[in-house]
Amino acid sequence: MGTIVNAIAIVVATMIGMVFKQGLPERLKKAIMFMMGLALASMSLGWFIRDFLVFGPDGFETRYDLLIIISLVLGTIIGEILNIDGGLRKFADGVEKKYNLPPVAKGFISGTLIFCVGAMAILGSIQDGLTGDMTTLLFKSVLDFITAMMLASVFGIGVAFAAISVLVYQGLITIGAMLAGQFLTLEMITAIGMVGNIILVAMGINFMELKEVKVANMLPALIIPVVYFAFLGFF
Repeated sequence: MGTIVNAIAIVVATMIGMVFKQGLPERLKKAIMFMMGLALASMSLGWFIRDFLVFGPDGFETRYDLLIIISLVLGTIIGEILNIDGGLRKFADGVEKKYNLPPVAKGFISGTLIFCVGAMAILGSIQDGLTGDMTTLLFKSVLDFITAMMLASVFGIGVAFAAISVLVYQGLITIGAMLAGQFLTLEMITAIGMVGNIILVAMGINFMELKEVKVANMLPALIIPVVYFAFLGFF
């Protein structure tokens, strides 16, 4: 149920954002995107550091260093081979042409990555599936509402299609948690969230137009921690 609320919030916010889109000059759109990128990169880096640094007997220590590096490198290699970014753009462009919509690809991809990649999407969906607690997803819905409104003011209708990605992604996690909740350990969720936050930093760099990064091709990195902890579970 929490995922449905989340998806509805994104669609409604997109409609509101499109109203403002009509009157925004190009320089203001660029300024909004830069500040959104800066905020996204800063917050995501903060979330990463919060989980990366732990206080031990000898002071602050880091954890999962090698796992994070391997996940990002190996995941990106897999993503580049599969060309996930190209596939998403092709899908969005196909929808755009079929229904004669304004350009949707950038809004769809940006929205999908921001709304789906991160610890809140994973943890909230798991909580919803295990206990029916929607608190985290409701809080995420509020954040996504604000973000979707800002994105739609620049990218337009494409952001609304990201609600489909949210329904599928978070819905599958929720169902998976209902069926195999014991498999998803706290360590696994933390590691996935850390990798996801690094991906969001890359997304922020994209928004600021500092460098063009095919962020979608980094998504397989989220699977590597799952494989790693599943492998450890057998020994």
